[in-house]
Amino acid sequence: MEIQIKTSGLPAAKKLRAHASARIGATLGRFGHMVQSVSVRLSDINGPRGGADKLCRIVIQMKTRSLVLEELGADMRRVIDRLADRVQHNVCRQLEQLARLDLQLSGARLPVPITRQSPPRTRNSG
Repeated sequence: MEIQIKTSGLPAAKKLRAHASARIGATLGRFGHMVQSVSVRLSDINGPRGGADKLCRIVIQMKTRSLVLEELGADMRRVIDRLADRVQHNVCRQLEQLARLDLQLSGARLPVPITRQSPPRTRNSG
């Protein structure tokens, strides 16, 4: 899995690049067999004016589809961390959908979830 990180308008770009690489790499490490490439773009939208203007955009190219996620905030390290959490959740969800689709196409029966039903309520008119 290849991770490309580009930065724009960030003073501590080298440290942020290292942080993003470590966080995204650790998050996607277990999905390495399904992820072909990852592109991360870190940018400061407003420049020196400040505010919630730090944008992290990630494009994950999987074998069968791609995911694009963005996160915006005031602190780039927190933005990267929040996005890494969202990436893990979304990649898991995509892989589950692909597994379900494979099962359906192969003709296998999906397991029926067992739901516990509560007994019907009756009124005592005593």
